[in-house]
Amino acid sequence: METKYNTCLSPEKPTGCPPGEGFAVDIEPDLGKMRAYAQAKFALADQLRIVREALTTFGREQGQRRCFELMVQLAEDRFALIVLGQFMRGKSSLINAVIGRELLPTGVGPVTSAITVLKYGPDERFMIRRDDSIVLEKLPIAALPDYVAETGNPANRKMVQTAYVELPLPFLRFGIEFIDTPGFGSAITADAAKAFNILPKYDAAIFVTGIDTPLTDQETALLKKLRESTNKIFFVVNKIDLTAAEAREGALGYATRTIRARIEREDARVFPVSTRQGLAAKTYGDPVFYERSGLRAFEEALSSFLSEEKAAGFLSVIADEALRILDDEAALTGFEETSANPRSDTRTAAAALIRARAKLKALAASPLAGRWEETQDTEVPPSAVSKNGTAAATDVVAPMPADEVLAADLRTRGCPVCRHIAKEAKDFFADWQYRLGSEERTQEEFAEDIAFCPLHTWQLVAMSSPRGASIGYARLAERVARRLKENIARSPKKEAGRSLVRDSRNCRVCVWLRRVEEAYIRRLAAWIGDEPGRNLYRQSQGVCLRHLGLLADATSSRDVSEFVLAHAARCFEEDAAAMRSYVLKHEALRRGLQNRDERDAYRRTVNRIVGGRNLCRPWAEEGEIY
Repeated sequence: METKYNTCLSPEKPTGCPPGEGFAVDIEPDLGKMRAYAQAKFALADQLRIVREALTTFGREQGQRRCFELMVQLAEDRFALIVLGQFMRGKSSLINAVIGRELLPTGVGPVTSAITVLKYGPDERFMIRRDDSIVLEKLPIAALPDYVAETGNPANRKMVQTAYVELPLPFLRFGIEFIDTPGFGSAITADAAKAFNILPKYDAAIFVTGIDTPLTDQETALLKKLRESTNKIFFVVNKIDLTAAEAREGALGYATRTIRARIEREDARVFPVSTRQGLAAKTYGDPVFYERSGLRAFEEALSSFLSEEKAAGFLSVIADEALRILDDEAALTGFEETSANPRSDTRTAAAALIRARAKLKALAASPLAGRWEETQDTEVPPSAVSKNGTAAATDVVAPMPADEVLAADLRTRGCPVCRHIAKEAKDFFADWQYRLGSEERTQEEFAEDIAFCPLHTWQLVAMSSPRGASIGYARLAERVARRLKENIARSPKKEAGRSLVRDSRNCRVCVWLRRVEEAYIRRLAAWIGDEPGRNLYRQSQGVCLRHLGLLADATSSRDVSEFVLAHAARCFEEDAAAMRSYVLKHEALRRGLQNRDERDAYRRTVNRIVGGRNLCRPWAEEGEIY
């Protein structure tokens, strides 16, 4: 009997699905708790740094070394989840549903031929390590099936030890890694066995079976080995959409009883999931089917474990060890007595250790206390945007960007408005310097305007040849000389020089670029009023603070204005976390673990605060778009 949900599983937009709130709803993992964990980890790193520096003052090398080792543990922290099961149970499909993208190869029969690790990276990258090499080989991501799938790499003949896929997904940013493995019971037994060899290195296992067939002997043997290898297992029964409603409960009950008996845990939770429905729900933004697919319940449980149970335990262990270091060093040094020492350096260091002890005790007792609430005000709210209104049109003559231009600008790592203005300014100067050296009319206009403001004058000179500049500025010099002579007879004479000075109020370039800015802001505001533009903006770095205010004012509704402000707050938070992670890995001598997001986070923050480095326009004190 065909289930009523099958109409939603085609690659096209689902038809016959309950409409829910429509297909314009964001479906993303709740990242608030993960951000709270990151804040707690960096707070702990701050205290370790203080303790280490204070112990340096006292010459306590052993304590310094122990603090350094704890900082290394924090720097290397990650949440690794290994996905295991018999072949054809949908392990790769589950990962695809979680990331919301058909990335890992799936199909009929055994598909995965090599262990594949999905983790965070600022850019999409695909790399492999072969059995006979320690060097990572970089490949196009489109080549993924040729190395990890049975069709492209049968029985792993290409000797891929591990494949690594880096994706710029927000929830992977917190160190979450998924490890997809070849299915047990297939012909790829040697590669499947590798998964068990690396299992103790990971934080949790995800066991995937299917509702369409009872658990096999191989699966029950796998359950027994899993119980011996890890304390945390998530059990997923996939393909619930393939079973009629009346038979589904019985099949789930049998699977649940079998799993609980094999691992000897009556409280083991089993998650019924349709990975196909979950992926379709995320693709088309349908919250009703996201719920019905079972994927939401699974992801929420996974998030709670990573951000609460595992995270809190890990941080508490680090904080407890830091307190033991303090206790051991205090027995030798006596910080309380030293705090009264007249030597200012030791007195300051001792006071710092006393304060650090109090903070470490609080972190050890409740590492996440208060930090979950701190993240709540900066979550990006769902945007129910009115499509009826857009920003008013302008009658200024300025380039109006097409959608593809806006999309390209938003994919950069800086403010798209600043980028557009800088590009237009560069094009303006390139054209003007050519015309200035070859057209008499342009030379006359330039002389009549008395050039540009100081900043744009030097921008033009930088792009001009000595010959071109001499041609243009000769006529200008003659015009200035004539006007000065005309002013000799005028009174007061002190105004004679000032009248020839140009600034942002009367500079031709400044006025034109201001119009460029206004037109671009209006177009961007109208674009993010619709869901496709807003989705791309959500994935971008956003705009700088100056343009943030202008963009918020130009948006068509309060919801869109709140969206861009919340997006900016989230970007600042993520950059702050990236900078803290950079410092932690730098100090822990784990620079190889740093990624590009962490290395240039400080530049992105400066860019957000003051605008693009190449922006060549002196802004007026006040700027509005009417």
